[in-house]
Amino acid sequence: MVVNSTGSELMWGPGFIGFIIATVLYGTAFGQYLFYVRCFPQDSRKLKFFITMTFCLETIHEYLLIGIYWYILISCRHSTSFECTAQLPWQLAVLMAHWIIFAVQCFYARRVWIITGQNRLITGIVCALATASFVCGMILSGLIFNTRKPEDLFHTKWSQLASFASALCDAVTTGTVWWFLRPARTDNIRSRSRSYLNELLRVFIQMGLFSFLVATTLAVLYQFQEDVVGRFYTAAPGAVIGNSYINSMLAVLNARKSVRERERSARNALELPTIPTIH
Repeated sequence: MVVNSTGSELMWGPGFIGFIIATVLYGTAFGQYLFYVRCFPQDSRKLKFFITMTFCLETIHEYLLIGIYWYILISCRHSTSFECTAQLPWQLAVLMAHWIIFAVQCFYARRVWIITGQNRLITGIVCALATASFVCGMILSGLIFNTRKPEDLFHTKWSQLASFASALCDAVTTGTVWWFLRPARTDNIRSRSRSYLNELLRVFIQMGLFSFLVATTLAVLYQFQEDVVGRFYTAAPGAVIGNSYINSMLAVLNARKSVRERERSARNALELPTIPTIH
């Protein structure tokens, strides 16, 4: 079947835009990962292993995205037959994306557990939303592995439910961190230490909002394409969402470097001995 050029652009154009943005974000994540490995050798082996495995998942995800658009732009540019599109590795790309999201949300759930003083209710809500998103993602992955049709990815409620649960999880996580680390609750901390804490809080909130906005965009765009056949609008944020989560996690971890250096510099400045006057 020969593809109409306008129809092909409307079908795969949003995803290709998302792929370009995702590739840029992957380069950022790669730089952040190298920075983390070099600057935090003292982190526990479990954390370093977790970060490495999550980054490897994102590397596989990026490789699969490259494969998808190689097939679309090169191998299948004159055909959208089932035999051709069935060769696209988009099923694995979707699976990898949901694993990455779940891994990062588990990382944040651990941080919420620590920041809230082991509050079981709040941490349980975060874990429940992360699990709900992951389960919906696995159901979606199983569905598209079975049918191997792109329409089942972009026109099923499981995709929207997974994105909605992810957005809620991010909102609860970011709101919880802000609530427990807001200045009104940290007045007993020294002013200098509080300024460093506020900087970490700012990075945490910004990165949480970043992943929240991507997940929300995915859920909202689903409504615009639900009744329109051949329009894959959610492919744009869908390609970006995995990179948004891993960049969010690495940025939060790497923010410790600048904060600690400034704190150390301030401490050293206070501890400088007074130079005696030479008569």
